Amino acid sequence: MFLKRHIIGEAEVDTRCNVDPAIFNTTTPVCNYSDPHAGARWYCEKAANISCNTPGYHGKLKTSVKLLQEGEEILFGSGINGVKKAISGSSYKINVIKGPDPLANRTRCIPGLPTSQISGFYDRGVWNSLVCHNRHFSKRSEWRTCLRGKTLHFMGDSTIRQWYEHLVNIFNLTESPLPDAIHQTGPLLARDTVNNITVKYRSHGPPLRCGWTRTFHLQYVANVIDKIEGGPNDVVGITLWAHFTSYPVDIYRERMEAIRAAIQRLHQRSPETLVVIKSANTRMGNELVEGDWLAHQLDLLMRKMLEGMNIVLVDAWEMTTAQPWHRDAIHPTSDIIIQELEYLCSFVCLL
Repeated sequence: MFLKRHIIGEAEVDTRCNVDPAIFNTTTPVCNYSDPHAGARWYCEKAANISCNTPGYHGKLKTSVKLLQEGEEILFGSGINGVKKAISGSSYKINVIKGPDPLANRTRCIPGLPTSQISGFYDRGVWNSLVCHNRHFSKRSEWRTCLRGKTLHFMGDSTIRQWYEHLVNIFNLTESPLPDAIHQTGPLLARDTVNNITVKYRSHGPPLRCGWTRTFHLQYVANVIDKIEGGPNDVVGITLWAHFTSYPVDIYRERMEAIRAAIQRLHQRSPETLVVIKSANTRMGNELVEGDWLAHQLDLLMRKMLEGMNIVLVDAWEMTTAQPWHRDAIHPTSDIIIQELEYLCSFVCLL
């Protein structure tokens, strides 16, 4: 459950919010904040004597709901959870038979390439894509040359905010924070004025588990895309998954249908705009609310819905599944994020 908070003088007035007003199970009047154009359903109980049009703050109601009966937890495994299992056996030795070089004759990294089920592998900690000939950078100057003159618009959840944060660190960008915005949700803006590199981030609209944030800062992704003029120097990066796992798939499908339509409109007015979708990544979590199995169902649906479009898929699912040196986590470690960004840049500045 979520909350909308109004601050009236020194008083805090909270009302419940969610995707379906029936959840409230009350006769209280309801404010309809749904946006069919963005594929979003959202409702909040109406606060007494406060107009539905009054801005407020969005936040999550901290409650705990017991989802399992006694003893059922064991059915979902433990440790590495019930989805990923260690390979058992007395020997860890693997005999490798020499075969054709899987990296030979790879194509250049261009939008629209199909992503195979096994999209790459790690060799000494470096991701080698089987989709295309991906780049790797050894110096900060190489990153800077690749992204000089570019504007990167990142939107979605915190797993793509990591892209923003790492690029700020790589380039030592100057951030321009808004006084009433929080880092968790944005909007965030950072620039390198010498090399004309701009990086932006903003979270997707609700449902969104976050600290208190101004409601007018939470914009739906389809609407944000519609505001981007686009061009050969624009990169639009999108991810939606982590905050939708606890909802019926239809909620996610409607949002993604609107995003797909917005991408099509963007490409109609600016075909040269590079659109990048970051997939879900593996994570540790409650398997009934936010686990890998639920995330994977959304990820498969996203891939099917965007199939055949002139976009780039950064397969973070494979990049986190294939690595053996870190535990699964909702926020992958820095070395994984760098691999994701290098793959992104493989489409920005081709080899």
